[in-house]
Amino acid sequence: MIYLFIDTSHLLHFGILDENFSWVEDVVVETKKTSEVLHENIHALLSKHGLDVSNIKGLISIAGPGSYTGMRVGEGLAQVFELDDIEVFSFYSSDIPSILGQDSTHWMFPAFKKEYYIRTNDEEKLLTQAEFEAFCSGIVDKSQLYTHGVNELSEHCEGDTREVLRKNPAPIFSKVVSERMRQRPYYFRPLHVEFKKS
Repeated sequence: MIYLFIDTSHLLHFGILDENFSWVEDVVVETKKTSEVLHENIHALLSKHGLDVSNIKGLISIAGPGSYTGMRVGEGLAQVFELDDIEVFSFYSSDIPSILGQDSTHWMFPAFKKEYYIRTNDEEKLLTQAEFEAFCSGIVDKSQLYTHGVNELSEHCEGDTREVLRKNPAPIFSKVVSERMRQRPYYFRPLHVEFKKS
C-alpha cells in the first residue's frame, strides 16, 4: 500500500510515498491550472509504477496557506477520496519547521493584493509591501525565514518548506499520519476581509 501526496497551494506538487514515508517519486508541475492537469498527472504517475487507486492507503495533502483556487482543488480531491473511504490527512506547509522541532521560524508567502502573509509559531499577520520590507530589514538570521516553493520571496528566505518536504519526507509525513492531522483548507485572509469593499 502507498500514500498519495498532493499540494495545490502553489503550483502542483504530488507524489507517491511508500509505507515508510519515503518517496517512490514526486513531481512538481509549473502550472497555475492545477484543476486541468491534476487527475491526468496522478493517473500517469500511478500507472508508471504499476499502481492504481486501489493501492492507495491514504491521501496526504497540504491544506495551505495558499491561493483560494488552489485550496479548492486540493480539498475537493480530498473530499472525493473520503467519499470512497480512503483516509485523508492534511497539514499546513507553514507547520513543517515546527513539525521538525524548529521553534523560532517565520514562514512567509505572497498573499496577493500586494500583501504578504507571515506566520510565526504563535501569530500570523498580513503585511503591506512597506511593512514587509521593514519586517525583513529587522531580521539578521535568514536561516529562520521560510517560504514554500520558488516565489518572489525566495531571495529573502534561506528555507523552502517544499524542498524540506522533498528531502526529508519520513519525519514529516509519519507525524502527520500518526497524529491523524486533518487541517481545514487555509486561505491567507478570512472571507469578511477578502470580500470587503475598498
